[in-house]
Amino acid sequence: MHKISTVVLLALLAATLLSRDLTVRSNNSCFDLEEISGGSISLPIDTTGHFLPGLELVRGDLWVTAATQDPLFLKLSGDRIEPSLVEEWEWRDGNKELYIRLRDDIRWFDGTPITTSDLEYSLAIWKASEDSRLYKILNNPAYVKMKTLDSKSAVFYFNRPFPEFTGYLRTGLLARHIYEGKLGLKPGEVSASQYSGKPPLEATSGPFYLAEGSKKGNIILKRNPQWHGGKGSEHYPLYFTEWPEHALLDEIRLIEEADQEERIKMFLNGELSMLFNEENAATELINGAKNGNYRYEFTPDGSYYALILNHRNEFLSKSSVRKALRMALDVEKLSGTIGIGSTGALLPIDARTALLQELLTQIGEFPYDAGRAKELLAGAGYGKGYTLTIKVHQGVDKKFTDMLAKMWKEIGVDLKVERLDWGSLLGDVYSADYDLAFFRVEAFDYPEIAPWAVENADDLKTGWEVGYVNPQLFRIERKAITEGLWKNRIPYYLGAMKLWLEDMPIIVISYSQKVTFWRRELNGPVPGSGELFDNLAEWFVR
Repeated sequence: MHKISTVVLLALLAATLLSRDLTVRSNNSCFDLEEISGGSISLPIDTTGHFLPGLELVRGDLWVTAATQDPLFLKLSGDRIEPSLVEEWEWRDGNKELYIRLRDDIRWFDGTPITTSDLEYSLAIWKASEDSRLYKILNNPAYVKMKTLDSKSAVFYFNRPFPEFTGYLRTGLLARHIYEGKLGLKPGEVSASQYSGKPPLEATSGPFYLAEGSKKGNIILKRNPQWHGGKGSEHYPLYFTEWPEHALLDEIRLIEEADQEERIKMFLNGELSMLFNEENAATELINGAKNGNYRYEFTPDGSYYALILNHRNEFLSKSSVRKALRMALDVEKLSGTIGIGSTGALLPIDARTALLQELLTQIGEFPYDAGRAKELLAGAGYGKGYTLTIKVHQGVDKKFTDMLAKMWKEIGVDLKVERLDWGSLLGDVYSADYDLAFFRVEAFDYPEIAPWAVENADDLKTGWEVGYVNPQLFRIERKAITEGLWKNRIPYYLGAMKLWLEDMPIIVISYSQKVTFWRRELNGPVPGSGELFDNLAEWFVR
């Protein structure tokens, strides 16, 4: 989610920069370095030793790469794509060509301009490295090539319309003049080199750099005085029309502490600035927050609890039956049995974006109505009842399955519960040996198509894929993403949601939420205001 320059180099850079202004606001106004200095915070996360852009292996790396490397594109809540290193982009030739132009003002830590030569080198590395986030897509037959037009402009070519490709470019670049020019690394050698753990300081393009002495378990990020700022996007800074007086932190420490009690103790003692999703101690921490010593908030974590319906089952293959099962559920009561951090689902869409009233007021939902559910079942020829088996993990609360069975019993559907270990459960689902299964799944995209609901027939191998999802959803998604302004995509999403509600491929029971606690002095895009690790440059302490 290496060689650090010498102290002499750092001293020379600092001496040179102290006399300069730094453009950091999206409106091009400037701050002096003294004006944007400000404090240190410590975050408890799992840390790893792999920090090259496009080669992040696990979630913990995202904090480091997001802080040290500006991406080509930013992905905001929902599916909004905004440029970062990119200044201009345009789809051409029926969405089979993507033109991009990089910003003129972007530079590496050592002052070298960031150009399409770096993009060309990065693509070669990603295509050659199996642990790259872009490995599969760059080796997909749909992708043809990238051609540089000049030092700032390039065109990507595809064999088919591929507007979702911009979503794969949410990553930083690798500095060619450092990795190839200075270190002599060819594309196939980079991911296996010693520099994948500690990228050279000069190859930093983000608001912070990986400081000397960083190691797994204790990573230190220092403010980058050379940072070019985030003016590539009208949404960056995302939540401040102009930054506070002390906007950029001087230091961020990423601390790995496996023991929950120790993490909580460190937070209460002021040694940690935030706590993430401490579910087992959430009630006690919330009670403590009410005393005003720190703050907290629940926010959707991008996952949800859902009933997966096997469309190969004759009973479940009927749309009216799926609607009846949904209408027989009092979702608010049912979600309350799942546990803390769970909130009733209104629609199967990204919960963050679902708060937009313009969507909620235009899309209907199937309300809880057991009487209507009985009528739908009778109309489908099942008025005398039916029996289903649901497979769940052993750890699922019995209160949930008991209430689910009780609600469906009211409409004449008997539910048998089979509890399995994870290996057996996943094996049965993967082999389509189930009627219903209950899972917590992740799906950040919007419309919220589950990860196994793939478009290509060759990928539809088992009941795991929910393969009867209306293919029109994918066409709508591809069309919507070509709209530059997110608000212009809303009509497409409305249509997609209506299609989803007609098909009901899964029944969303509850969105999962994470609870975050933070010290009162920490401000910025904290919970409720944005994606945490994407916006470290906006955090400040007061």
